[in-house]
Amino acid sequence: YFIKGDLENDQIYPMMMENPQLRWGFIRKVYAIITMQLLLTAAVAATVVFVRPIPTFFVKTTPGIIAYIGIVIFTFIVLCPLYAYHRHHPWNFILLALFTIGISFSVGISCAFTK
Repeated sequence: YFIKGDLENDQIYPMMMENPQLRWGFIRKVYAIITMQLLLTAAVAATVVFVRPIPTFFVKTTPGIIAYIGIVIFTFIVLCPLYAYHRHHPWNFILLALFTIGISFSVGISCAFTK
């Protein structure tokens, strides 16, 4: 079954009460946040992989492995306040940035373990 007309028209969601501009603004904001997370993850992971002293520290030393485990645990600990403060504006972005940086380090260190 085919829908005729414009996809952004209100006819697709006949019971929708909010303004279509609000819906598209929300979608843009979600995609912007995801894009920034992916860019930050790629930048931190690339730095961890290509700056040679960083993977050497994490792969070949005992304090580096302990720090790696600490970063992974820190990332999961940040999830609790992130869930608690998901509706408090400045804190949710700060906690999301900390979570993204923790995941980025985990990805970068995991890539450093591979050859």
